[in-house]
Amino acid sequence: MRLTPLDLRRVQFDAAVRGFNRTEVSSFLAEAADDLELALRTAERARQDVSALHAQLAEDRQRAAPSRDTVLAAQRVSSEIREAAKREAELIVREARGQADEVERLARARCLEVERELTDLRHQRRDAEKSLENSIATLRTTLDVVQRQDRGVNADNVREHHPRPMMAATGSSA
Repeated sequence: MRLTPLDLRRVQFDAAVRGFNRTEVSSFLAEAADDLELALRTAERARQDVSALHAQLAEDRQRAAPSRDTVLAAQRVSSEIREAAKREAELIVREARGQADEVERLARARCLEVERELTDLRHQRRDAEKSLENSIATLRTTLDVVQRQDRGVNADNVREHHPRPMMAATGSSA
């Protein structure tokens, strides 16, 4: 897959638990590096072609002095190729740097977002712990009150409850 600058600007990564999906980011960066490496090889081949053209030009001068027009044209083409290759290499490097800056900006933004989420989770945990501690303290207090009441009740003072018999629905109450 050949990447274009537009593809690189529109790429989006899935979020993972601890940040970007590392496999996706690594894959993306590897692909960008491969494209840059290919461009650099192309530029090197263009430089080698230019060098070869220079050598051929020197040989042509020695063989045929009258064909200077041909030699001048070859020099002009060689210079244009060199300049075009140089411009293309500079553009590729500039785009790669821009892509790297964008990836870094996105990574920093995601890092800040994760840090905020962690802070929120810590607050939620602290609040839950306080709520649990309060519930435990309330239960402890209630248990202490019930135990004190049980200790204060004399078994002789407790009377057995005898419910009254229910009257018939048509009858009167006693």
